Amino acid sequence: MNKDRGNLKWTAMMLPEHIQRLYEWEKELAYTAPKEKTEWELEDLQQTIEQAYKQGLAITFSIFKQGTWSMEFGIITALEIAKKQLLVETETAVKKLDFATIQAVQVVDNYD
Repeated sequence: MNKDRGNLKWTAMMLPEHIQRLYEWEKELAYTAPKEKTEWELEDLQQTIEQAYKQGLAITFSIFKQGTWSMEFGIITALEIAKKQLLVETETAVKKLDFATIQAVQVVDNYD
């Protein structure tokens, strides 16, 4: 069976600038920006965060920061309204999360 290597087979005839631009172009295609949240979604986020903070529940955060998505898991230890940050105690450290980077939250049922 004939295997096609895509752009890899043409790189010997390309300038390094072209190869670099192809890699950048692939990154741009893979980039997905978060959608704008509605007022109801923001209110739901706020209620979930407040409930988890008051009851000491474990929570999972979906975070979008500098073009990448990540997940954080922990317990909210403090709300810093003036700085617009949360202090979250994870298994290894205490982290500060900006309100603007939080895209979704979910309360975890079984936390040991």
